[in-house]
Order: sequence, then C-alpha cells, then structure tokens
Amino acid sequence: MKTLSLSFLLLCSLSIFPDPGKAWAAAPLSGKALQSGINPILVESPEALNAAVAKANPGDIILLKNKEWHNAALRLQGKGTAKKPIFIMPETPGGVAFTGRSFVQLGGSYLVFKGFHFRNGYSPKREVISFRINNEVLANNCRVSGIVIENYSQPERFKSDSWLTLYGKHNRIDHSTFVNKLNAGPVIIAELDDERSQQNEHRIDSNYFKGRQRFGSNGGETIRIGVSRYSLTASRTNIVRNFFERCNGEVEIVSIKSGENNVSFNTFLECEGGLVLRHGSGNVVEGNFFIGNNKPYTGGVRVINPNQKVFNNVFSELQGTNFRAALAVLNGVPNSLINRYYQVKDALIERNTFINSASILFGAGKDAERTLAPENVLFKNNLILSSGSDIYSNANTGNGIIFSENGLDDHFEGKVPPGFKKIKTNSIKVNGFQLPYDKNYGADLKKLPLIKRENTGASWYRPEQGKMQRKPMNFQVKANACNTLPALVRQAISGDTIVLTEPGFYQMQEELSITKPLVIIAAAGLKNRPVLVNASYKPMSALISIENGGDLIAKGIAFKGTYESFSAADAGIRSTDLPMNRPYRLYIDDCEFYDYNESTNAGFKASKSTLADSLVITNSIFHHMSGAGIDLAAEKDDKGMYNAEYTIIKNCTFTNLLGAAINIYRGGNDESTLGPFVTIDHCTFNEVENREQGTVVRLIGAQQASLTNSNFSYSGQGGRAVLFQEYRWDNILVDYCNFHESGKVESFYNKALGTHIYQVKPSYKNPEKLNFELQGDTPAANDQSVIGITAYEHK
Repeated sequence: MKTLSLSFLLLCSLSIFPDPGKAWAAAPLSGKALQSGINPILVESPEALNAAVAKANPGDIILLKNKEWHNAALRLQGKGTAKKPIFIMPETPGGVAFTGRSFVQLGGSYLVFKGFHFRNGYSPKREVISFRINNEVLANNCRVSGIVIENYSQPERFKSDSWLTLYGKHNRIDHSTFVNKLNAGPVIIAELDDERSQQNEHRIDSNYFKGRQRFGSNGGETIRIGVSRYSLTASRTNIVRNFFERCNGEVEIVSIKSGENNVSFNTFLECEGGLVLRHGSGNVVEGNFFIGNNKPYTGGVRVINPNQKVFNNVFSELQGTNFRAALAVLNGVPNSLINRYYQVKDALIERNTFINSASILFGAGKDAERTLAPENVLFKNNLILSSGSDIYSNANTGNGIIFSENGLDDHFEGKVPPGFKKIKTNSIKVNGFQLPYDKNYGADLKKLPLIKRENTGASWYRPEQGKMQRKPMNFQVKANACNTLPALVRQAISGDTIVLTEPGFYQMQEELSITKPLVIIAAAGLKNRPVLVNASYKPMSALISIENGGDLIAKGIAFKGTYESFSAADAGIRSTDLPMNRPYRLYIDDCEFYDYNESTNAGFKASKSTLADSLVITNSIFHHMSGAGIDLAAEKDDKGMYNAEYTIIKNCTFTNLLGAAINIYRGGNDESTLGPFVTIDHCTFNEVENREQGTVVRLIGAQQASLTNSNFSYSGQGGRAVLFQEYRWDNILVDYCNFHESGKVESFYNKALGTHIYQVKPSYKNPEKLNFELQGDTPAANDQSVIGITAYEHK
C-alpha cells in the first residue's frame, strides 16, 4: 500500500448520520485538514484493502485505486469511533467498479463504505454487501452510502440473494441507486435472527430504487424488514425519504415483517404493489406519497396485525384493487399461525388524502380461512376525492371500522355514508403537484416533504449509454445456405432481420440460439413457407431457442418436427434450459408447427425458471402433433411460479393434436403476483385431445384469462374443452364460444361461462381442408359466422 498526495482527496462528513436530506457532497481537503495530520492510504488490491482496514485507526481514510476490481472478495473489519469513523472510498466517486463475483462483508464499528459501483456480475454469497463477516462478527454503527448496484443479478432467476443485508444495530444505507434486480430475493433485507440485530434502529434513507420488473413469483420485494419467525420482535428500522420508481416485482414492494418500524416520507411512483404491514405490530406509516398516474395495479398500503398507524399520506390515482388497493385492511385468521394473518385491531388511519383512486377496501382477502373482521379501526379526518359512487367497500358486517369526521370533495355525487361529509377543498402546489387541501381533513401538505427523484440516489451516477456498432440490417439467406444461419445469428446485433428467401426445407445442423432482439421472417410474396427442420443425426431440443437477453419476432415460417430419417426436434421454438434471469418477448405470426410426434414435444415450449414478459401468437396453425401446441407448464413446484406474464393467442388453428392445444400452469396458493394474463380470441380447435380425462385448453392458476369468439369441434371428448383452477377473485371468462361434440368447461367456482355459449355444428367454407397436412398455409378469418362463431378458411 502507499500514501496518496492530499491534493487528490475528498473530505467527507465526520458525522455517521448527517442530515438525511443532504446528499453526500465532496470537497478537497483544506489546509486545516492537512495540518490535522490526515494521512490517506491508497490500496490497489483486495488483500491490501482488507489489511489496511484491519490496521486502520479511527479517522483514517482508505482509498481504492480507480479501476475495475474483478472478483474482489472484501472482508472489512475495523473499529472507528462516532467522531472519527474509518472511510473506505474510491479515489473519485464511482471510480471503482466491482465486477464479476465481487462481494463485501463489513464487521466492526463506524466504517463508512461509499461511492462504489457494482456492475456486470453477481455475488457468490447470500448478499452483495453484508453488514457482518460471519455469525460472530457483526457491523454496528456502519454506513454504506453513495453506491450503485446494477446488472448484478444471479444468472439463475430463482437463485435467491439480496443486494444488501443489515445485521447488527445502528447501521445506515443512504443516497444509493439500485437498478432492476432480476433474480429472487429483496434488494435490501434487515435480519433479526438474534438479539444483537433486534431493536436495531437501522436507517434506510435517500435511496433511489430504479425499477424492478415483474418477477412472476413470490420473492420480488424491494425491501423486507424481518421474517414471520421473528415478527413479534421489534426491529425499529427507519425507511425514510426514498424514491421507489416502478418497483413491480410483486405485490409487496416494502414488506414489513416485524414491529415498531417507521416508514415515512417516501415516494412510490407507478409501483404495481404497495407498502405491506405483513407481520408485526406497532408500525408507523407517515407522510408517504403514492403516485399511480392511473396505471393499472398501482397500490398503496395494506394493513394486517394490531396497533398499526397510517397517517398523513397521499394516495393519488391508484388503480389497484384487492391486495393492491390504495388502502386494504385485511381480515385475519382465527388462532393464526405466526406466518399467516393476525387480526387487525386498534389501528389508526388518520388524515390521509385519497385522490381518484380505485379502491379503499376493508376486509380484504376474506375467504374460508380469513374470517376475522378488523376490530376497533379508527378511520378519521381523511379526505377523499372520488369520481365513483362508492367511497369504500367493506367485505364484512359489524362495527369494526369506526368512521369519524372524514371529508368528501363537494363534487361527490353518490350517497354520503355515516362518518363523512362534503367539504369544499382548496388547492395547494407541492413539488410540482397540484393537490387538494383542507386544514382539517387529509394530509397536512404544508408540512409534507414530497420526495423527488433528484434528491435521492448516488449523485455521481449517470447511466451508461449503449454504444451502437452500426444500424440494424437485413440479411437474406437461401435454403442451400442455411448452414450459415447459426453464425449469422451469433454475429448479428440487436434489431437485425434475417430473411429466409425461399420456400422449402432449411436443413438445420444445430438450433439457433437467440441472445439478443432479432427478427426472422420469410420473404414477402412466397407462395409456400420456408420450413425449418433438423437435418442432423443428433436430437435438437428446438429449432430455435430463446436465450438470456434474447427476444424474437418470427413470421411466415414453418417448423417441422421430423424430417426424413434424421433425428427429431422436440419443439419448434423454446425458451432455454440454461440459466435465464431476464424476461423475454416472443412474437409469432403466420407460422406453422407440425409433425412433433412424441408426447413431450410441443410447437412452443417454455423451460423451467424462464419467464416470458409477452408471448404473442397470431394467425398461426398447429397440427398433426402428439404433444401440446403451446406448452407453458414447466413450473411444477406449486409455489405460484409461471412461465409467461402475458400470453396472447389470436386467430390461430389447432387441429389433429393428441395433446392439449394450450397448456398453462401456475400451481400453489401464492398471492403475490398478478399473472398469468391469458387472452385467447378467434381460435379454432378441431380434433384436439380426445383422450380420457384430457383437456384442450388448460388454464391452471391463470389469474386473468379470457377465451372468446372461438370454436371447439370434436375436441376434449374424453374430458374437458377448457379447465380452470382459479381463486374466487380471479378474473376468468369464456364467452361467445361454440362447443360442438366437445368437452365441458370446468372451473372451481363455476363462474367462467358467459351467456353466449353454443353447441352447434360450425360452418366452414372449405371443410374438406381441415384435416390434411398444411405445409406452408395459414388460417385466415373471414366474415362467415354461425351465431357469433367465426368460421375459418384455410387457403
């Protein structure tokens, strides 16, 4: 290690917890500081850093050389003091990038770790930064500040970790930026696993949580404080002045699972979920701003357990319902286990402002298990602006909710319930937002510090702009040059288009691995489709595989499972069975899938642990197959996981299939996700899955599903045409459909069928063409119909 000239150094605040409203500001060390004997140390390796911290005296400043630190294993144990903490920083803010399999463990007291960038890697440990080195050496009075973590998710989507885990007491995470964690596990966890980490007074403040995509399973929280096992213990963690933007991982954006926490003065912008008091009691939710901008599923606060306080918050244009309501007060479970739902008792919900939000719900989650209505909940001095006719919903009877002195905007046209009265509100502008205000009702906006994005996060951070190598191009490939396709796909850049220029067989020797957004289409004007086949003697899992980072548009192509005496392809298109953490998009139009002759084969097949953000299949045909047409049922663990968020299938034909036409599965009873969303419209099912107990369209656990304007003939005769297994609040519908000599529609609550269901023999313009091998042809909708049932012509 070596010392560095003081002219290159930055002076940091000596207070371990300075004013949280002030971003970390850096300034050159002054002459006075020179005279005080500060002797900063520059280190260039993890080993030197670990040794320097171990030997450091209170007040020392240790600087890491600006460079990329790859696979750095940092175990930093030192002992500073409140007035003289030990600072660990790069030469300049953001000048050190930890990459690869780097991680940090902090132990001791009064360490300040600040200004670092974690990117392009993942931690080999349970966390990227841990406030302990091992179970014996915890961190107390330590601080992580001004860091950025991005593109640092585990390669395997369901391998769980956290980015920061708090142990010990009086630790702080502040002014940091966290970008779109993709794998399972919260961004930040506070653990309470023994008394050394309980009643901890941690502070999580002034951070910018920059997005989290829908995870498609439980485990997508942004912050979690405690777990159910220790939920009767006080944590006393403070989550204040943070900015959460589009944190959509799951229903619980901030999950409180302990007692006496304070969640205050945060801003939640367009988050598809809410702040959830899941376990523990005596928590305070104050002064937060929930901005939905009328985006679907945006939520507010969910209240569970005794003695909770929710006051002085603003809920604006939130469109979530049920567990994602602007305010949801849950029913409890009699004699509840510690990990279920304790009854809401003695709660105070006071002086909150609700602006044109979809739902305020008391008794949320009421079902056969959750039967205990909230008790002694005081809803007082709140202000509600509503364009609807109902102010709130209550799933229970009785007097458990006490409404007192609440204000309604005087434009409200519905019936005014007891405990409310119309008032004329004023308008006040707060940080650029024009908000309704009354001194006696709703949030005290004159004292509410609505947190802006620019007041949070690492001030030095600027997102990198991707470098464009060239503009996307079109590449034309003839059938006799198909051996060049794999290399062409590998060398392509995002947005390139590969055009198959000839009809006939493209004899593949290996599957195409899509690792970036690409387009593969047939040339315009071809009379017959190009047909991809396996022309090798080794089996192929699929003709095209979507890998991590890949998106695909496929148009005008046929995918044939068997070809001459060569080995078969198991699927036309699949998602990879290699690690994948990024949701993919797949659009299939005017394509054909046939001759997949094993029961495990499929036209499209999703692999376990992969998630499609969108799977859209239009104007395509699946025929003469022994397996499923579309198989999205790889998640069999019954933990609420599924393979596609949005599945849209329109104007497609499924004929002569031994297996299911469409197979979607989400098992278990998890309530943290929104999907799967399924839309099936204007489709034809002919001679599909007629085996005993078979099902043509299998929609197990789909939470939002509609099947409309579709025709079933001679399908599901041994069992069901359509099968749901839904919860009572799922939104499912089968309507404007015809079932001719086909199986039944079955759902758990018998609520799927609409009023336009028919059993008539369908009309086809060319019925003789339904049951022959359709190489290079596509179904096309026409105007012929029978009682609302669209007929199809196969050209």
